[in-house]
This record gives sequence, C-alpha cells and structure tokens, in this order.
Amino acid sequence: MRLLIADDEPELLELLNISLQNSEWIIDTASEIDEVKSYLDAYSYSMFIVDRTFHGTDHIQELIRYSKNKNASMGILVLSAMGSIDDKVQGLEYGADDYLEKPFDIKELRARLLALKRRYAPNIRIFEGVEVDLQNKTIKKDGISIILSATEQSVFFYLIERGRIASREEIMDAIYDNPQNITSNAIDELIGRIRRKVHPNIIKTIKTRGYLIEF
Repeated sequence: MRLLIADDEPELLELLNISLQNSEWIIDTASEIDEVKSYLDAYSYSMFIVDRTFHGTDHIQELIRYSKNKNASMGILVLSAMGSIDDKVQGLEYGADDYLEKPFDIKELRARLLALKRRYAPNIRIFEGVEVDLQNKTIKKDGISIILSATEQSVFFYLIERGRIASREEIMDAIYDNPQNITSNAIDELIGRIRRKVHPNIIKTIKTRGYLIEF
C-alpha cells in the first residue's frame, strides 16, 4: 500500500519516513504544495498524512479536496500543531478521516493508520483501464473480462496482496508445491504472459530484486 506524507518540516518528514518504514508501506514525502499535488497526480494512495499549514498558510481544505477528487477512498489523517477542538472539528468537516495533534506519539500514529487501513481497505483496484476485484479474484480491462490460467492468476494476485517487491524465489515458494523443480526463467515467462493479457506496465521489474505490482 502506498502512503503520502506532506509536511513543510524536512526533519519531521525524515522521522516519519524512518518510523513508518516497513514491509507494508511504500512511502513518498513532499514538503511543498505543488509537490504534494504532483504526487497525488502520479500515484494512487491508500493513505495521506498531511499537515494543515505550509509556510504559515493553512492549505488543508484545498489539499483534502484535491486528494479526494483523485481517490475518494483514500484515508486522510491531518497531523497539525493546530490542535484546538475547533481546529479538529473544522478539519473533519473538510473531509479528513482523522486528526492528530502535534506533538504526537509514533505508536498512536501507527495505530490510527491501521484503523484507517481497515476502514478503507479496497476490494476493487484500478490501473489504466484494468479493474481488479480482490474479493472475487476477477480482472476486467475496459469492461471485458480477462481470463488467466490458474498459475498466472496465482502469481498475479500474490503480487497484489504482497504489496512489495517479490523475488523470483519468493514467488516460486508461494505458488508451487515443489518450487525446487521450477526455474527462474519459468517465472519470467509467467510474468510476460500476464503482462500481455492484462497490461504491459502492470507488473514492474525491479532490477536484480524481482517483481512488483503497485496500485
């Protein structure tokens, strides 16, 4: 899952990036309004942590509206030194899902992110005209169903559910009963077939490390 953190304090961005970095989150950080919007334009985020003020100006209503227009199912947590009851109520009325006052405890922030993740965990994901139903394990492209072989489907949904880079060996271990009998070339061929059937860019090759599907 992808997380965007927006704040005009570089030290805080670095701290949050380090503190929240784990196998679950792909994290981007931004410290300027235009940079925030560029990231929102470029990627589909599951979660968005955002400060209210950038260089003394309150941009929260603008950024919440912009982010929700990009992805209505994005969970938004406001992280701000503006912590009065009125400030919090206003942030929630603008469309934030949660509001945490600075200074904060990183454990509480993690807990709130997990709560938002549970609330917004999507069953449907979309990539350039490809609609993937995680619950029913179906794929459609421009409204037309795509049929994968059993092995192709296993690889495809394994990479989606994993949410991070998977090596060829990890893929083999995950989908085959006897992975020792499978060559790495077989995985490459499987990935190629999936790309041809679904979309050429839906599976990324991460040089020397493996494969990644990122929504």
